[in-house]
Amino acid sequence: MNPDIFHYIVIISISGVLSILLAIYAFVKRKVFSNSNVFILISCFSAIYIFGHAFELAGNNLAEIKIWLKFQYFGLPFIAPTCLILILQYTGLHRFLKRKIITSLYIIPIITCLMSLTNDFHHLFYQSVYLRPNEKTPLVDMIVGPLYIVHGSYTFGCLLFGTCILIWYWKRVKAVYWKQVMTLILGQIIPMAASFLYLIGVSPYGMDPVPIVMCFTSALYLWAIISTKLFMIAPIARDRIFESMRDGVLIVDISNRLVDYNEAAEKMIPTLLSSSIGKNIYDIWKMEEDISEEQQKFEWMNRKNNKYYYIHVTEVFNNKKIAVGKTIVLSDVTEQKVLEAQLKQLAYTDGLTKIYNRTYFMKRSQEQLEQAIQLNKSLSLFLFDIDFFKKINDHYGHHAGDAAICHVVELCKKSLQPEYIFGRYGGEEFVVCLPDTNILEAGKIAEKIRAEIAKTPLHLNEKFITITASFGVTEIRENSNTLHILLEQADKALYISKENGRNSVHLAINDSFIIPVE
Repeated sequence: MNPDIFHYIVIISISGVLSILLAIYAFVKRKVFSNSNVFILISCFSAIYIFGHAFELAGNNLAEIKIWLKFQYFGLPFIAPTCLILILQYTGLHRFLKRKIITSLYIIPIITCLMSLTNDFHHLFYQSVYLRPNEKTPLVDMIVGPLYIVHGSYTFGCLLFGTCILIWYWKRVKAVYWKQVMTLILGQIIPMAASFLYLIGVSPYGMDPVPIVMCFTSALYLWAIISTKLFMIAPIARDRIFESMRDGVLIVDISNRLVDYNEAAEKMIPTLLSSSIGKNIYDIWKMEEDISEEQQKFEWMNRKNNKYYYIHVTEVFNNKKIAVGKTIVLSDVTEQKVLEAQLKQLAYTDGLTKIYNRTYFMKRSQEQLEQAIQLNKSLSLFLFDIDFFKKINDHYGHHAGDAAICHVVELCKKSLQPEYIFGRYGGEEFVVCLPDTNILEAGKIAEKIRAEIAKTPLHLNEKFITITASFGVTEIRENSNTLHILLEQADKALYISKENGRNSVHLAINDSFIIPVE
């Protein structure tokens, strides 16, 4: 055998082995290998074609060579359309892969295979197949028929169309995927160029160079799979809709490695960079929640921009209902959270003074009362209102009345501890609950507030309005252990303050004994 041809057969055989290894690898990694079934088919069809050509070159006579020539066509015609399907899947053009279209893609390859097998009866594929004269090693030449031209044109058309799709896609995809796309483009162009050289008769010894260049394309695929995670980390839904979404979207594989993300997600997560592709999501995004569950919903606050996001994690399944990854959708709910906070504040605060409203005061005070009874601790409560408030409204206007209420509230806050519960009881009347405080201590606090109000007039429109307030103080006792009773006793003491000239504090020592604070 010619040594050059022997070396050629060895290289072709290596190419076939690489194709088989790629098919095995894709099968083993099928759970994380995107479009694994299609890639396995391509590798198997390639192996059939390559080994068939190797045995053709190693054949000892014309009959044996013809057998292996026919064997090649169980794989060769199907490679190009299957590559086109893979490219359509990779570029997200799944909508074109309907059953009718897939079936039509394989009509010519099936006809090619059948015509090759039955060529001896009609000679439409090869008009003749003969041994070359004066060659030490049996080599064949063919005179092609019309069906071979159809087969060749169709193969070129599929490869060229696939290349055009990849070039179109390369312009749209992120730079991090350029190596992947370029690998697929070379996987189309290199066999086309080799086949063209064969057809114009400039290949060595007139042999088909495609099987030998497939050794390089297989090695190229293997390199891309290892270095760029080709078909494991492939672009998913990289279209205009994906990029224009207001919600941030991240896609991770089954090992929680980042597969893809859109522009909105990049703005929401500052640590998200193009170099993050392929890294574990937990290394990129320091979140406390675990996304290993099938579905996960939680809220996340980005403290760098004080934004709130609602996170929804959903599993992604392949056609066989096997989980292959997850989508993480981030929805900006900052406005909603702010509105909820405002509504919550309105639910328990007074709109004018921003202190507790009557309803929430009663709720909080009841809780403190129950705790005081349970722990046998003291608790006091006092009511107070602004003296002659109607005169302020009538003389200066309602805006002055509102200003007087806010003025009194601000003065009170200076003398009240954070643990005290301060609320607007109604109109110009206010109430304070003082946990762990007896009536004498509460009386001193009330007196301090009264004095502060009396000596600090309201400055309004270049006028000074003198304001005073009257107070009634009570505390929890054996026969006064409900909030309703405490409020009644404090109101009685307040009434006595009003009856005794206002601007004073009175203590309800018991149901019938009320004394002024000295």
